Amino acid sequence: MSWLADTQPVLVKELRGRMRGARAFIVLTGYLLVLSGFTLLLYLAVRSAVGNDPFSAGRTIGKSLFIGIAIVALIQVMIIVPAQAAGSISGERERETFDLLIVTLLPAWKIVLGKLLAALAYAVLLIVAVAPLMAVAFFFGGVTGAEVLIALLGLLVTAVLYGTVGLLWSVIAPRTMIATVMTQATNVLILLGLPFVLYVFAFVFFGNGPEPDWMWSYPFVYAAGAVLAIHPFLALGAAEAFISNGDSGLMVALRNGDRPEIWIPAPWLVFTVEGLIVSVALVAITIWMLRPSEARSNRLAGGRRAWQRTAKPQETLQQPPSTERSS
Repeated sequence: MSWLADTQPVLVKELRGRMRGARAFIVLTGYLLVLSGFTLLLYLAVRSAVGNDPFSAGRTIGKSLFIGIAIVALIQVMIIVPAQAAGSISGERERETFDLLIVTLLPAWKIVLGKLLAALAYAVLLIVAVAPLMAVAFFFGGVTGAEVLIALLGLLVTAVLYGTVGLLWSVIAPRTMIATVMTQATNVLILLGLPFVLYVFAFVFFGNGPEPDWMWSYPFVYAAGAVLAIHPFLALGAAEAFISNGDSGLMVALRNGDRPEIWIPAPWLVFTVEGLIVSVALVAITIWMLRPSEARSNRLAGGRRAWQRTAKPQETLQQPPSTERSS
């Protein structure tokens, strides 16, 4: 712990402050209560719908529980983690401790990385708490270990991606409320904007007729897949569809009637790579935006030290003469 405190003091400080109070445990308890309640209701609904077929009922219940838990957990991670990260830097401004943080000897990248890792540490706690609920699906069948691992990896990459979005807005916005609102607005724009653009594109180009040949070409398929893969629900949903059809490798075949197959990377793999690349870019932008404040603080600190050096001789000259008399 001492080594971590020496290398990442911001991370240690954030973790201590985050886990000392009751807020973290209340959020975790509410998170699990929502998931547990949803799992119970989903089980009752699917159980009454599948009937008493012993061969297909278990697989259907297990698959439905797994997909439902993954969707609800993904939504909660996208709400909780960005909200935690959105108050990292803006909260320092509101508590009037931002200047004290900047004038320390810590570089900007250590401050940003410590704040991000603190938010991700809490996200990992939420993701680990989901694993026992996902394991319930194994009792019914229809779910493989690869699907569970891909779902947990998708949750982690989503937490990293949207956590960096919240951290960037925390540097830009002067208040935590503004940063939180802008972070959630960005999340909603990504979640609803991409499907809307996809719907408009599909309606314009082949809404009233067959799709053109250029839409089934490698350049277009790879470009469209790269854009849509940044959406966690589209990427992980497509990955689940391919796995359910038997395509569980790193490369999967895209089929469309009598057209030739197009081999593309697995959607979960593209989402992981793109999410990490975008996260690194957002962290770099956050560090760059934090450095001007750091440079200004260093200049102020340098000017203060120069003033102290020039003020010391004057203070020495102004000292009153000694009252001691020579014997």
